[in-house]
Amino acid sequence: MNQLLSPSRILLAKLGKSGTQQLNHCALLSYSKRLSATEADPDEYGYQPDPIEHAWGLERKMLIARLKGDDRYEPKIYYRADQTTRDYPNLVPVHYQDKVVGCLCEPDGESINYWHLRKGDTKRCECGHWFKGVQADMDSFC
Repeated sequence: MNQLLSPSRILLAKLGKSGTQQLNHCALLSYSKRLSATEADPDEYGYQPDPIEHAWGLERKMLIARLKGDDRYEPKIYYRADQTTRDYPNLVPVHYQDKVVGCLCEPDGESINYWHLRKGDTKRCECGHWFKGVQADMDSFC
């Protein structure tokens, strides 16, 4: 009785297929009884490792540091001072010879002005603020 009322046979009967045509089209019109992936059992399909167990090298070191609260691997956002001059610029830590600096000139602006800032140089942004590249602590990555 179950074979007579299977969904594929009902669809074939509605399409008017019979005989060998019905056998050829059964595989095409059958559907899966498993409707979602929530039925998967971890014991049956295996164990997925924790991201820290799966990672190695620098990636593992970064994940462990992030869990400990050390955010040296995260990008830093520095807020500029309200009034800057050539003598009192915003200090930007530079690890190598130069760094890409972005300045959001207007508070409600949508574009960011980017430029290269060399260690020891002082540059002025289009908005009038001054920035100076200074030697950064080598233990901090930013």
